[in-house]
Amino acid sequence: MQTPAPSRGLHGGLSRRALLAGLGGLAALPAAAHPLAISEDAWLGYEARLGRRLQDAGGGRFQAATERELLALTNTARRAAGAASCGWNEELARVARAHAADLAGRGYVEHLSPEGFDPTHRVGLLARRMIGSASENIAFRRAGDPTSAAELMGIWRRSTPHWTNLLRPRHAQAGFGVVAKGERTYAVGLYARPDGALGAPLPFRLAGEGDLSSALRETSPHFESYALADPLDEAAARARLEGAAAGPLPPGVYQLRPRRRMDAGRYQVLWGPIFVRV
Repeated sequence: MQTPAPSRGLHGGLSRRALLAGLGGLAALPAAAHPLAISEDAWLGYEARLGRRLQDAGGGRFQAATERELLALTNTARRAAGAASCGWNEELARVARAHAADLAGRGYVEHLSPEGFDPTHRVGLLARRMIGSASENIAFRRAGDPTSAAELMGIWRRSTPHWTNLLRPRHAQAGFGVVAKGERTYAVGLYARPDGALGAPLPFRLAGEGDLSSALRETSPHFESYALADPLDEAAARARLEGAAAGPLPPGVYQLRPRRRMDAGRYQVLWGPIFVRV
């Protein structure tokens, strides 16, 4: 299975304190209706579930050697197609492992979790420094013997959408997660060109705005302003950002959205980590 990173959007209010700390503009967009609603408890529960899956492999075993071999085979195929090799990204691998383990643990093979979370949500939850989104491939095989990296690549090669995703020229980094459980092997590949990195990991549970300020220091590259977003709302994503709301940041689920200027009149709103203001 393969999916491009979905588009999502913005809302929320936030404080001017980070502005005063010299971190650049912080802005907020008004909330907009979205057909999918996920409660704060569901976000907390899913993040905790992914953390457990990184520990228990969904009752199976992580196949670290196979994961690294998938990168080598991916880069061999990319070079043959005239695309640049991808570097290993440990944050993407962490996300891929968590989802592969969740597939094994709950016995499903989908990009969308039973709760309604997609690949970009998982990147936002587990990649605590990465700015950007990723595309995802999934492979599943039932066999008596352990499944090799070549066999998993063969599954993707026989699927035009998967192979196109794997060879996409814009991708620069990748991470893989492979879990073997009984006769079943689950593999997840994530491919991306990150737009940047925070200066420090952003805590998932944000108790104070100082944690947000610390993460925004020494971000690479420098972004002149940021928004806080509802992770499910795309309707406001293209709206113009006009200043920051006064007052403290209310409790809720947010996504950090750095703003990158394209030219004098245009900018691009990017994706950063998702967090819960408790």
